[in-house]
Amino acid sequence: MDVEARMGTEMTRKSPWLAPLVVGGAWLLWGWEGAAAAIVGVLLAVGSLWITGRLLSWSARRSPSALAAAAMGGFVVRLVVLTTAVWVGLEVFDLDSKGLVLGIGVTYLGLLVLQARKELLRG
Repeated sequence: MDVEARMGTEMTRKSPWLAPLVVGGAWLLWGWEGAAAAIVGVLLAVGSLWITGRLLSWSARRSPSALAAAAMGGFVVRLVVLTTAVWVGLEVFDLDSKGLVLGIGVTYLGLLVLQARKELLRG
């Protein structure tokens, strides 16, 4: 497995340890509505990280130009998809905005820090 796909998969595997902390924190701060929104945020963040790893891994096998295009273009596409998902969650499903932002932000940062720590210890 390529390094990008491996890192995406490893971060996905770490999410069951981090998700209860994020959801529990949202529940303590904002109740059940915040916890439900945090669950959605965790799923969005983990899905984005996993897809990013797979996309970069696939494009790296093609060419350096494909990798650059996937990195830059993929970032923009994922940002648009994430923004749309947040908008739908807030406007259509009336999710708690604070819980959703907490779920996405803490999950992203937490998984990235855990993975960076592992990679630093590895190298």
